[in-house]
Amino acid sequence: MLVADSSSHARLVLESILSGSADLEVTGLASNGTQLLESLRHHQVDVILASVDLRKNEQLLVFKQIFSECPTPIVMVVEKEQLSLELLKDAIDLGVYSVIVKPGPPARSAYRTMAEEICRKVSAVRDTEYWDPQKRLSMLGEEMLIFPQAAQKDARNVTADTIIVIGASTGGTQAVEQIIRQLDTGLKAAVLVAIHLPPKFTHSYSRRLKGMTELTVLEGRTGLIPKPGKVIIAPGGRNMIVHTVMGNASSLKIGFSEDNGAEHDLPSVDKLMQAVAQSGVRRVIGVILTGMGRDGTAGAKAIALRKGGHVIAQDEASSAIFGMAKSAIESGNTDKVLPLSKIAQYLNRYVAAEQQQVSTTDVNS
Repeated sequence: MLVADSSSHARLVLESILSGSADLEVTGLASNGTQLLESLRHHQVDVILASVDLRKNEQLLVFKQIFSECPTPIVMVVEKEQLSLELLKDAIDLGVYSVIVKPGPPARSAYRTMAEEICRKVSAVRDTEYWDPQKRLSMLGEEMLIFPQAAQKDARNVTADTIIVIGASTGGTQAVEQIIRQLDTGLKAAVLVAIHLPPKFTHSYSRRLKGMTELTVLEGRTGLIPKPGKVIIAPGGRNMIVHTVMGNASSLKIGFSEDNGAEHDLPSVDKLMQAVAQSGVRRVIGVILTGMGRDGTAGAKAIALRKGGHVIAQDEASSAIFGMAKSAIESGNTDKVLPLSKIAQYLNRYVAAEQQQVSTTDVNS
C-alpha cells in the first residue's frame, strides 16, 4: 500500500503504525500528488492511505486523476473540521472506500491514538471486493452518522424503486411517443429511454415528448437522478448508463460510458439495461421495441436474471422492424410479448400492483 501525506512526521508515524500490523505492508511514501501518481504508475498497489489536504490535491484533483488513470481504493484521512457531506459525496464518487477522521485539532500525536482504527479500516478496504457498493456504504456508515439531518434530507431525494428501461431503433420514436402518452401521470417509476438516434436530434425529440405527458421529460445529462415520474431520454450518439450515489447500490444518477462500441447502436440499449440491472433498485422493467439488429438482447438477459426483473417485448404485427424484439424473444428472456397499443397499459398496471405490494409489506412489517 502507499501512504501519502504532506507532513513528513505524519508519513513516518503512519508507516510505523501500518508496518506494526502483521498483515499490512507499506510499499511507498508520497509527500504530494505528483509523487503519489508517479508511484501508482510504476507499482501495483492494493490500497492508498491519503490525507485529503495532500499538496496538489486541491478540489480532490489527485483523487480524480487516480480514479481516471489507475483506479485504486482510497482510505481518506481528514480533520473533523474539514469533513462535510459534500466532501464525502465527492470523495466517494472518486474511489474513496473509507474515511479516517482524526480526533480533535491537528496534533502530532493524533495518529498514534487511533492506530487500531487505521489498521482495521485499511485491512477492510484491502480485503473487500473491488467497487462493491454495498460494502463501501457499510464501511462509511460511521462517517455518515456525523451528518444525520443532512443524510436524511438527502435520502428523500431518492431514486425510484422501479425503473423502466425502454429500448428501440427503427420506428422507435413513434413507438415511444405512443407509450409515453398513455403512461399514468402519477407513475411511481422512472423511465429511461435509449433509441438509436444521431447527436442533437434527441434535444428536439425530448421537447416534443414534453407536450404529450404531464410526466417530467428530460434529455439525459450527468448527475440527473431517476426519480418517480421522470422520463429521461438518452442523448443521441452517446451511451447513457447509471452510476451509484455515495456507494449506495439503490441510489442512482445518470452518467455516460465512453466505450461507444458499435457506432450504429448508439445510444446502446444493452449498456443502459445492464447498468440498471446491476444496480440495487427494487425492480427493473425492460421494454424492447421495434428496431433492426440485436441490441437489447444482452440487456434483457441481465434484467431477466436479476431479482425483481421483468422484460416485455413488442410483437411482430405492431413492429416497424421486427429485429430487436424478435432477438430478445428468441433468447428466452422475455416475460411478455405485447402489441404496442397495450404496452403502456400493462406498465401502468404492473407498476401500480408492485407498488401496492410494497405498501402492504411496509404496513405488515
